[in-house]
Amino acid sequence: MRKFSYLYVAVIGFSILILGCDPDSSEKFNNTNNNTNSNTNATDCSDPDGDDDLDGIPNRVEGCGSEVRDSDGDGWYDFNDTDSDNDGVSDRVEAGDYPEFPIDSDGDGDPDYRDKDSDNDGLNDGEEDQNGDGKIGKCVDKCPVGNECHESQTCVNGECVLKFNLLCSMGETDPTNPDTDGDGIPDGQEGSRICSQQSEDNPMGRKPVQFVNHSGDYYRLATEESAVVYEASLSDSSAGGIMNIDMDWVGAQIAGFVVHRNPPGASITTDVYEISSRITSALGVGSVVRSSGISGMSHDEFPLITNIAVQIVTPDSITVTEARKRVAAAMLDIQPGDITSTGTDYGTSGTNFMVEFMLEKRPPTSGDDDAIIMMGGVALFDDYVNQEHQSGFLLDDLSNGSGIAQFDASYEDECEGYYYTPTLKADIIWVIDESGSTGDERQKIADSTVMFFNNAVNAGLDFRMGVIDMTLCTMDMFGTCNGYEPDGRFCTGDEQTGDEWLLPSQSSEFAACAYKPSGDYEADSSSEYGLQQAQRSVARHYNDIRPDAVLVVIFETDENDQEAADEDCDGPYNDPSVLSCLEGLPSGSYSYLKNNLLQRNIDDGPGGVAHAILGYPDSCLTANGGTAPDPGTGYYELAMATGGQIGSVCAPDFMTTMNMILDSIVAKASPLILAHFPISTSIAVALENTPLERSRTLGFDYHSSTNSIVLYGQNFEPNSINELVVSYRRWVTGVAPVD
Repeated sequence: MRKFSYLYVAVIGFSILILGCDPDSSEKFNNTNNNTNSNTNATDCSDPDGDDDLDGIPNRVEGCGSEVRDSDGDGWYDFNDTDSDNDGVSDRVEAGDYPEFPIDSDGDGDPDYRDKDSDNDGLNDGEEDQNGDGKIGKCVDKCPVGNECHESQTCVNGECVLKFNLLCSMGETDPTNPDTDGDGIPDGQEGSRICSQQSEDNPMGRKPVQFVNHSGDYYRLATEESAVVYEASLSDSSAGGIMNIDMDWVGAQIAGFVVHRNPPGASITTDVYEISSRITSALGVGSVVRSSGISGMSHDEFPLITNIAVQIVTPDSITVTEARKRVAAAMLDIQPGDITSTGTDYGTSGTNFMVEFMLEKRPPTSGDDDAIIMMGGVALFDDYVNQEHQSGFLLDDLSNGSGIAQFDASYEDECEGYYYTPTLKADIIWVIDESGSTGDERQKIADSTVMFFNNAVNAGLDFRMGVIDMTLCTMDMFGTCNGYEPDGRFCTGDEQTGDEWLLPSQSSEFAACAYKPSGDYEADSSSEYGLQQAQRSVARHYNDIRPDAVLVVIFETDENDQEAADEDCDGPYNDPSVLSCLEGLPSGSYSYLKNNLLQRNIDDGPGGVAHAILGYPDSCLTANGGTAPDPGTGYYELAMATGGQIGSVCAPDFMTTMNMILDSIVAKASPLILAHFPISTSIAVALENTPLERSRTLGFDYHSSTNSIVLYGQNFEPNSINELVVSYRRWVTGVAPVD
């Protein structure tokens, strides 16, 4: 994951402007009445000319000596109350420059310090001035010496603009001005209203979050407010522990969980492999890994793999709660009957489910061994793939790492403003195995690849795609390379000589390449040099890969890379000896691809990543009853090194995995990268003053792998600059302190 602390991002004219804005303090949105004076709450006032509450307003102005007032009805008279209207902004700030004559911004007869909505714009003062400091946000950027801004202006990327600046306002508006930015729209109707907590009056505000601590202080959990959270009991507590998260409402039907235990393997990738294999083995024939997840670091800097997805097929029809019980038992390596206190069954029964979870490795609360924490959930598979159903988002939130923290973590609220110009660019190279061994998968490979193309068009991705096979060259009868196919040229359908990128308008040409990537030339032999082909293709097209596009390489194969096999790069996935062997390949293909893809991620670059669909996990191999001859050595390691995803070539179809890969590409291409890591279930987004729903068809979504917001189904004018506001709650820990 990329972390962007203290950065606020704007996209103007296809470029990203990074501004150093200092976010608000942790007290914002917390409209509590704090009386800091040490006086008792006197029922009368003996000194009308004094200032008992030290707010700058004389006692007599606040009611001493005449009508004694308690404006907010909290039991503290105004002359002894530092926030007389309990709006979160102190009387000292609201009184203005001349406290003896307090400001009445809307002229309604109640001065601002006694008026919760001082400008009558529909927002309480504490919702506008969220940290109560009397200022609109805070921006620390300075223009160059000699080019200072006029007092009515502020500096944005070295230029002076009007003082109200969405980028540095952090969701704040002026409580004394009903139209802070002067656009004719009252502040109460601006997008910044989502920066307040969701309520009956503000249903599109930031979503409330439920916090629950594990009884043994293993972690602190954040999840949906409506969820029922409780700890299950185990017959043998040494196996670990389970916390259940029941989301039984209509449109959800999720059985969530947090499982903790000792690590089964020597590394986090081994742990994921072991746990995924146990789930597929224990749940029933047909269970398969859809995605091995995305590697990164958690918000509190622990090794993490998010959004691991396993489709499970059970021999009997069961509820999601029973499916959760079996999954949790497999994770703990115990029997389902060893789990008790599992709550009430709910949901429609079925035999086909999706399990999505994250795995995090962290030091234990006691003892010498590390612990792993797996948080996720179970849903019916048909619900999960239904874009109109909530379960996809709910499972993502449970499995993206944002809902778990150390037991002593606190939280604060954030609001960020962006100027957004829509542009999602990706240059994608497909490396497709069409050798004889893929006979069982060829149709699935081609169909899913074409479906990916069509979905990328629907997602608004500005893409170009190139397709290559895995043959370095075509051999003649004497075993000599004839020179026609040695250099990573793109397929163009009928023949390869065109070597063209294919555009969104060329779906038929792309379909021809997906079915026959070698074009008119000989199909792959039994030697699949996928890494070298990808290396040569990237090198060949290096100068025409768009500098502002994400570079993606996707491998589809059921065998190991041939060069890796020739060099005896054998062993477990990501084993140090295997990685060392791959780094030393004679062609340098693995190192070339890894370094070039990672280089594009440096300094907020457009990004680079490899994904792979291969013989994963062991149950997919022919030796264990599957269809893949090899596990895909070389391709797996490259995807893991660049933050990509792994899918199984043994899946009944590749659509689900392809959708996950497409989502990650769209997220990587998004310029809307948040300044902090949010608790994703709390996020609210407004575009041009209109709050958006969480939706991958018409609204917004959050992707933890890139910490970014992606918009779906929105209509934008070409090169338009749009105002966008994002509000969320985030963890505060030793790694992520209060701003």
